[in-house]
Order: sequence, then structure tokens, then C-alpha cells
Amino acid sequence: MDADAGAPATVRLAFAPEARLLGTIRLVVGVVARKAGMGEEGIEDLKVAVSETCAVAVGDLNRAGLPDQIEVDLVEGADRFAIEVRDRAPAASAGPEGADGGEVDDRELGLALVGALVDDLKTSTLEGGGNRTSFWLRRGPQELGPIPGADLPSPLT
Repeated sequence: MDADAGAPATVRLAFAPEARLLGTIRLVVGVVARKAGMGEEGIEDLKVAVSETCAVAVGDLNRAGLPDQIEVDLVEGADRFAIEVRDRAPAASAGPEGADGGEVDDRELGLALVGALVDDLKTSTLEGGGNRTSFWLRRGPQELGPIPGADLPSPLT
């Protein structure tokens, strides 16, 4: 996490494009989001969204035969938790195995799922080739901090 007061806290991960590492990425996202004060439902949505985004990148890099690492930034903001995933996979090419002929490709399908789970989803191309996918999830009022007296016993018991 960044130490600068007032600046968003960021955790940066980089991993090889191997499907077996996706469980570890989900675990790290869960721990960091929990420490950031996200509620359980938000944590689960973030874990699925990151896992799906990274799975798309793993597939794209493997199909291209590239060993380039996938980078993930987890950013804790004042009222939201943001994630950015970067990979160096080339743009999908049209062809017998591409998204030609009206079929939905893995990237489109995966990102459609992510878009249904998060508050905002943006994709862009990296300079020099590759993909940037960023999204965030707002923390609800109950996730922004403890409620004073919430841990006190009920006066009715």
C-alpha cells in the first residue's frame, strides 16, 4: 500500500499468464478489499470481476504464445475500490478461430460479465499494444466505517 497520506492506497501485482494463478489473484483481491472495508457482497463481486478479466488476459496471451506478465492494480479510494488490469496481448485477429462471423469472442463475453458486476467498466488499448481494463465498485454507507455503538448489546435483551 502507498504510504502517502491523502493519496489512494495501491497494491500492484504482476503474474505470468497461467490459469493456475487465478485463484491466488482472487485470494489477494479478497484480502486487500476486506482490509479496505468492502462488504462481503462487494468483495465477492470484485473477486469474480478480477478473476474473469485476468482469465481473458491469460487466454489471449496464451493464444498469442506470449509469456508477458499481466499487471493488476488494486486501488483503495475514499468511497470506492478500483482495479486496473493490463496485458500485452495483441488485438484479436479475424480468422477461423477469431470473433469473425458474428460469434462473441472470449474477451467480449468475459467483459460483459464484469460489466454486470461493477459500477463502471472501461477498456482501452495500451500504447505499444495490449489492453487496459479498469473498473470500480462503490462502497455502501455501511462499508465506509464502523457505526458508533453497533457492537453494543441490544437494550431489549
